[in-house]
Amino acid sequence: MASFAVLVVIVTGLGAWLYAYAVLHPGCQGDRASLDAAGFVSEPVAFESEDGTIRRGWYSEGPIYPDVVVIVVPGHGGNTAFALGDAVIFANAGYGTLIYEHRSCADPHLSASTGIYESQDVVGAVQFLELQRGIHKIAAFGFSEGGTAAILAAVREPEIDVVIAVGGYASLADDTLDPPPNSQSPPERVFRRMALWSLDIQLNLASKSPSPITVIHEIGPRPIFLIYGDGERIAGDALYQAAGEPKTLWIVPGATHGSYASAAPEEYAQHLRDFLADSIR
Repeated sequence: MASFAVLVVIVTGLGAWLYAYAVLHPGCQGDRASLDAAGFVSEPVAFESEDGTIRRGWYSEGPIYPDVVVIVVPGHGGNTAFALGDAVIFANAGYGTLIYEHRSCADPHLSASTGIYESQDVVGAVQFLELQRGIHKIAAFGFSEGGTAAILAAVREPEIDVVIAVGGYASLADDTLDPPPNSQSPPERVFRRMALWSLDIQLNLASKSPSPITVIHEIGPRPIFLIYGDGERIAGDALYQAAGEPKTLWIVPGATHGSYASAAPEEYAQHLRDFLADSIR
């Protein structure tokens, strides 16, 4: 019986380790596409992340507000193709945009991190805009992992003037252990604990870095806009409560993770336009 229990623990631990490895090595999802097809001239650019590695992407000057640029960061492992939908909204509103490849697209040997390492890329993008393009009005927009990266970057980079975080987690630990333990079976609770431990080890304890919920208050008095769907409002409510003023939270009715624009297409675009008009111009 004891040997069977040991075997179960070993198998569960191996599964959790492989799960964590898969999370941190998602591969590159999609192409490095630009806004050219949408009618906006896209200049190929490359810049250095804080970790010294190179990110390639596209810079489009704002047709109405050339002095304002929105950095658009897609979700986990997403290439620039997954930033285009949101980038078009900002470009149509007259703002400049910067989109760039995920670190997993830049180099398959680079570990993803659910937003922690990705925040270094956002900081590198800000420095590129300031030093190479002379842009000093910068918004950071991010979806899911990108939203986490935008929050963590803004805490360290004061040149980010406004933040729009969409669907990101409040805490990596809570996100890994969610749903609440009392709704899980004992084996699932063990697996999730082991998965969190595996993430800690494989990230060199990077998941012990500040979670968005512990540092988001430091972004104020710069404005932050949080967008979440009905099914993920626990994270949105928690981040909103922790954030400093000024802050805005929109829970998109009927939306699940990533379906905000399809659930409320006109409202989604209008909310983004209104927020930037009120916050950065």
